[in-house]
Amino acid sequence: MADENNRVRFIEHKGRKILIQDYSAMTPGPEFYRLVEQARVLIAAEPFRSVLTVVDATGSVFDTGVLQTLKEFVKVNTPYIKKTAVVGITGLKEVGLLAVSRGLGRPLDTCGNVPEALDMLAGVE
Repeated sequence: MADENNRVRFIEHKGRKILIQDYSAMTPGPEFYRLVEQARVLIAAEPFRSVLTVVDATGSVFDTGVLQTLKEFVKVNTPYIKKTAVVGITGLKEVGLLAVSRGLGRPLDTCGNVPEALDMLAGVE
């Protein structure tokens, strides 16, 4: 979706401010952790329950370190999130992700692609 410097950023879509978190085609390593930290800082600067975000995990590889980092990231930023749309997670990974999000009380939907996710979030009241 974007180069490293542009993977985590706010955009405007149909008049709504939406945070793009592009982790597509990534493998565990320093770049991944830098992007998660960048997203954490951006999200924490926003009002509670205000952030609409797309997480693109298409073609990404996760290990236990990445999964632990994501779990902590989700826990810390949940108070700021209004709605999350995740792209690129299917099958059993999707079932697990939805179970975790319900357990954390985190609003989350999966979408087939980024444009679909953006449109869904733009319609959130």
